[in-house]
Amino acid sequence: MTQSSDFDTQQSIPQTDEQADLPQPNQRGEYSRTSHRYWEVVDSDPNGLNCRMGPHSIEEIEDPGSKVHLNIGSWPVVGTLKGGQNFEIYLGPSGLGVLYDVQHKPWFFVEKSQGTGGPSNCFVRARSSLVKPIQPN
Repeated sequence: MTQSSDFDTQQSIPQTDEQADLPQPNQRGEYSRTSHRYWEVVDSDPNGLNCRMGPHSIEEIEDPGSKVHLNIGSWPVVGTLKGGQNFEIYLGPSGLGVLYDVQHKPWFFVEKSQGTGGPSNCFVRARSSLVKPIQPN
């Protein structure tokens, strides 16, 4: 589920020893391709973090021959994740769970979320001001 991007090769922010095992954002605060599945919402918006999905299935979206227009930021909001809510991302066939939209912004596909009514099967921005990696329970 990854599309190649020049943004993947950018340098990450320096990390401390306790963060060494977790993915780190680049200098713009965006996460690049990662095999890390476990994340937590850190968005300060009291309404929650929007999770978006268009009319296509994930199988259609990740198909290399797909003609799906990946303007994910304009897709409908199908649910919200609340601050502190944990979720797992879908890693896709490549095992590097980031999808880049038409503006080269990274997105995670939320495979499942914890808690009652948490959305799944939708996209959230892969940005450090919105989400952070966590260790699995």
